[in-house]
Amino acid sequence: MLLSIISPTYNESKNVEKLVKLIEISLSKYKYEIIFVDDDSTDKTHEIIKKIAFKKKNIRCIRRIGRRGLSSAVIEGCLSSSSDLLLIIDSDLQHDEKKIPAMIELLKKEKLDLVIASRFLNHKNVLGLSKYRNVLSKIANFLANTISKAKLTDPMSGFFLIKRSVFDCIAPNLSGLGFKILLDIFSSSKNKINYMEISFNFKKRIYGESKLDSLVLWEYLLLLWQSKFGKIISARFLSFCLIGGSGVIVHIIALYLFISLEYSFLHAQTFSTFIAMTSNFFLNNMLTYRDKRKRGLFALKALILFYLTCGVGASANIGISNLLFLSNISGVSGIWYLSGFIGAIVGSVWNFLMSSLVTWKTR
Repeated sequence: MLLSIISPTYNESKNVEKLVKLIEISLSKYKYEIIFVDDDSTDKTHEIIKKIAFKKKNIRCIRRIGRRGLSSAVIEGCLSSSSDLLLIIDSDLQHDEKKIPAMIELLKKEKLDLVIASRFLNHKNVLGLSKYRNVLSKIANFLANTISKAKLTDPMSGFFLIKRSVFDCIAPNLSGLGFKILLDIFSSSKNKINYMEISFNFKKRIYGESKLDSLVLWEYLLLLWQSKFGKIISARFLSFCLIGGSGVIVHIIALYLFISLEYSFLHAQTFSTFIAMTSNFFLNNMLTYRDKRKRGLFALKALILFYLTCGVGASANIGISNLLFLSNISGVSGIWYLSGFIGAIVGSVWNFLMSSLVTWKTR
């Protein structure tokens, strides 16, 4: 098959059928398939897609349960296909499907690896975006271009065409973080990507709501970090440590309040520890492991696991730092801050590994 169209969805029940019809009109001369990757939409988008697929054999739905994220959805959709070309397009009807034939012909004619539909190639501002989103996109574009291996007018674009052979080479190196797969592709590629951009008019959303919120900015910053420094310190570990640092502040404030209320130090320290651990859990659930976020009873179970694993980490921290402080190791023994720092590193690594392997199960 020539073309696989990958479209990630979350609560797009009012848009998917319209998207299929619009693509049918634009690609009447091409052989293609559409692969929707649905993150277990609460509005049952996956059920609507399956009804369409019952009548149309070139429509498929991959329903993902227990994980979320546009980039990882795109990766799974692309890897499920065997077509020569892969086209990524959102399901919200804001991308111009009439540009797809031109993208295919341009890629063939110029022997390109990638064709990007850019919102900003011929436009300073995009009508389909609010003033806030326009400004945010420009800042994000500037940051992306400072670290990527190419200068793009729209590195945040979610509408592009790529050769399967190129994607397959890059796929093992992709981080899968966040909502912007294009930047991940450029920063993860070990070879130069031969690309061109074409302009398109970004439409206003009619049905549904944008999936971008304030937390996406955090994911985007993590993706930038992963792209530049991920081989040294992973973005997840950085996020985990930063949240751990905030937990220290929460702990100190809680300890002060309990001491002020004339609790014994032992009780104050115990309660403060649980408050800090609880704060760390919910922040990590929202930010570090957003794609694995736990909800309801699953969140309660994960919180208990977090208490247990981090309790072991705290014990390792105390035990190792105390051992180093009392030992005869030259340059370490007797130096409380160095012993404490090493113990804290050991505890942090343990907590991160156990959180990834047990609490949120990222492997």
